[in-house]
Amino acid sequence: MGPLATVLFSVATVVAPPPGALPPGHDPSADAVVVSQLVFGTDLDAFVKGRGAARRLHPHLDWTTDGCSAPVVGSSGRSFNFRSACVRHDFAYRNFARLGLLDAPMRARVDEVFRLDLMSTCSRKPTGSRIRCLAWSEVFFAAVRAVGGA
Repeated sequence: MGPLATVLFSVATVVAPPPGALPPGHDPSADAVVVSQLVFGTDLDAFVKGRGAARRLHPHLDWTTDGCSAPVVGSSGRSFNFRSACVRHDFAYRNFARLGLLDAPMRARVDEVFRLDLMSTCSRKPTGSRIRCLAWSEVFFAAVRAVGGA
């Protein structure tokens, strides 16, 4: 790397905030509004379709996810694919926690959206798969509630 490139890189690393860091002068209450809208005011399909654009508009939010961290079954099986619902659930938990808003009532509210997202995913399946998918959705929902202490 040449001297000019080294200087530019050094300045960029000092000036650019680390990923997930709040921009200078940023009001965290604005994040609460954005996160609430994406979790409670947007259906799952719109969340998935708009996630990339929202991520570019709000890069300081925590967009990381591990999908569904369900042991053995993971995010999908023969009768279900809950990855999108798990991505939104991760987004909600991580950001509400970061904002200090993930108390028991908020957790219950976020988990209920997760449950509705799971059921919505199942509603598109043929009848036989839908019944199995709905059964899995209850297992995933119960596991989320149990792990979180509810």
